[in-house]
Amino acid sequence: EKEGKRRGAGGEIEKKALSKLPPEQPFGEGPPSSTECFIPFLASFLVLGIIPFIAAANRQFKVKYKITDRRVSVTGGLDGKDITEFSYQEIKTMEYQLRWFGYCADMRIDLRDGAKVEMFGLLNFEDNYEYILSRVEKDAKNRSTRAPRDLKGVQLW
Repeated sequence: EKEGKRRGAGGEIEKKALSKLPPEQPFGEGPPSSTECFIPFLASFLVLGIIPFIAAANRQFKVKYKITDRRVSVTGGLDGKDITEFSYQEIKTMEYQLRWFGYCADMRIDLRDGAKVEMFGLLNFEDNYEYILSRVEKDAKNRSTRAPRDLKGVQLW
C-alpha cells in the first residue's frame, strides 16, 4: 500500500515537472538610447534647457525595456519601480517613428484593453520591431505599421 502511494506521488511530481513552462528567453534588454540626451545637453547651456536635460538623464537611469519570447516589460517612473508588462496576445496595434536616421525609434503599442505603452529611444529598433511583430496575432500584424525593412523601396507619397 505504501509503495503504491509513493509511486502515485512520484507520477504526480513528474506530471508537474512536464507541465512547467521553460524559462523565458530574453531577446532585447536595456535603457533607451542615449541620443535623447544630446539636444537637451546642448540646450542646458541656456537656463531653460537644464530641466529637459535632467529629465532625459533621469530616463537613462530609470527606464529599462525588456523583450522576451513571452512578453514585453517596461520599467520606469520617477523612482524606476513602475513596471508595465504585457504578452504579445494583448497587442492591438503598433506604430513607430524613427529617430536619428533609423539609429533608434519611438514606438507606441496599443493594447486590447485601451491602454497605450510608449517606448522612447528603443535601440536596435528594426530587429526588436520585427521580433515583436512576428509574435503578435495576425489581426494586430495587419493593423500595425509595416517594419522599416519592408518599406525600403516603397514610395510613400
